[in-house]
Amino acid sequence: MSHNSEMDDFWDISKLTPKKKKMPSRFVTSPVVSEVTVGSDASARENSDPSERKLNFGAFSVERKSSEPYEYEPIDRSIIKKVKINPSRDRFDFYDTFRKAALIYYDYKCAETAFVPFYSYKPQYSQMSVEQKKYYFYWRDQVRRKNYLKTDYSYIYLYAYEILNLPDKIGKEEGLTLLCDIFKAYYKEFTRLPVNFSIWIQDYCLVHELECPHSMLNECLFEIIGAADLKEFYLSGSIASEKGTSALIACLSDYDWMRGKYANVGNTEEYKNHILGAMKLVLLSLLGANYTDSDKRSKLSRQAFPGSLCTHSVKCFLEVEYVEFSTSAELRKVVTEALKYTENKIRTLAGIKSRLAVRELKNEIKSIIDRYFEAEFGKLKRKKERENAPEYEKLYDAPDADKAISLSDAIEIERASWKNTAKLIEGTELDIIVDTPDPVFSHSDEPPCVSADCGISDVEAPSAKADTDSSDCALSHYEISYLKALTSGDIAGVSLIAKESGAMLDSIAEKINEVFYDIIGDVVLEKDGDYFTVVEDYLEDIKEWLISAVK
Repeated sequence: MSHNSEMDDFWDISKLTPKKKKMPSRFVTSPVVSEVTVGSDASARENSDPSERKLNFGAFSVERKSSEPYEYEPIDRSIIKKVKINPSRDRFDFYDTFRKAALIYYDYKCAETAFVPFYSYKPQYSQMSVEQKKYYFYWRDQVRRKNYLKTDYSYIYLYAYEILNLPDKIGKEEGLTLLCDIFKAYYKEFTRLPVNFSIWIQDYCLVHELECPHSMLNECLFEIIGAADLKEFYLSGSIASEKGTSALIACLSDYDWMRGKYANVGNTEEYKNHILGAMKLVLLSLLGANYTDSDKRSKLSRQAFPGSLCTHSVKCFLEVEYVEFSTSAELRKVVTEALKYTENKIRTLAGIKSRLAVRELKNEIKSIIDRYFEAEFGKLKRKKERENAPEYEKLYDAPDADKAISLSDAIEIERASWKNTAKLIEGTELDIIVDTPDPVFSHSDEPPCVSADCGISDVEAPSAKADTDSSDCALSHYEISYLKALTSGDIAGVSLIAKESGAMLDSIAEKINEVFYDIIGDVVLEKDGDYFTVVEDYLEDIKEWLISAVK
């Protein structure tokens, strides 16, 4: 080499500076996760107590699978219309070693260990002491058995990080169940959990194309929807369903009725049914049955699983197109006030004097709720009347309310009734039908005439005047049996008699009212929904008349 050539090389800066190491290719995220394999030279220490292990990742290699952005439309496109998943925008994988450690530690367990506090902003195995690791592996094993022991926020978050970062180890349906279970177990004690878990559960479903787990989250919908940034994800497309109404109430109300002072007093199932029944009508009025067809669309764009520790195997960027309506302040105000007004109605039914303050609610919304409870007040009144009835009236009730209605049993009851009547009325001769089925339940024979004068006619020779109006026999045997069933509160018997007679209830009731209008100057039966009830003021008069009618 000549002197001039050496001088030229001296000024060549590229030859003087250190050679740069080749940077790894940028990782493109995908729902398909990376695989980790253990090399053959893994040390014997890797089989030691996991709590004391110092992991050596030199024996591990990571196969990173990349993919292009993709999008899909959910099967139920009622509210979430489209989801697009983009590769991670991060250049480096800061938590690559966490995933490797999580795979190694996944099956480890520890014997029962005393609780040890643990706090870390983003908890990892490397930050834990030996005692903390021992407790974590013991606690995690118990949690997997659904035994939820004392814990700390950091233990819960570390457990969630494992679920999020190991989708190849934990199936997506199983992972979703585990996230929901750990949240439900601890959200009441650890009040900051809804902030993170509402988003992580939502993103887990969106990334893995899973439906919203309404059934698993029903008991904590208000907490989880209240903290979610995409509240519409937790809604159902049907207001008519129980889960749809519950989710909408949680999404659109600032008041959580499930945490109310009286929500768990008395019959909680009945309490819930009244809330959902009345509010369903309100929501249908406010939103319409096809509220998910709204043209008001919004888009959410952000990193998936914010606030969590995520490796490149799960890290991605979400774009979600959805029907938006939960941010309407006016709608929230109306739903909140309607919910309080509904609960006040239930408290009135339950005899609770305390009332929630309802400051502004339009009369048309109040009317919807009032109409729903009008029927409920009527049912409650009749129920209390039956409970407060004299003991002798309760003898008219069926001995076994759960027993199915039997035609033969009804006939036997009717026969026994006439026998008892004969014994009670001294000096009166009654032709008691014993061997032949009672005409009340027969389609082939005309019903007999029952009155103070004619008694009970022979079945083989029915009276031609049985079903006609006369001074001797104003009501047919069917109509008298129907009236007896009404006065004794036997609703099943009422329906059966109407069926056997082949007559409409309206016709039977109209005939009875005509007869009693001539006797006492007023009707004695009034319509209550699909059935008739006895006017309470005339109940004793009817019973006296029934006694005289069979003399």
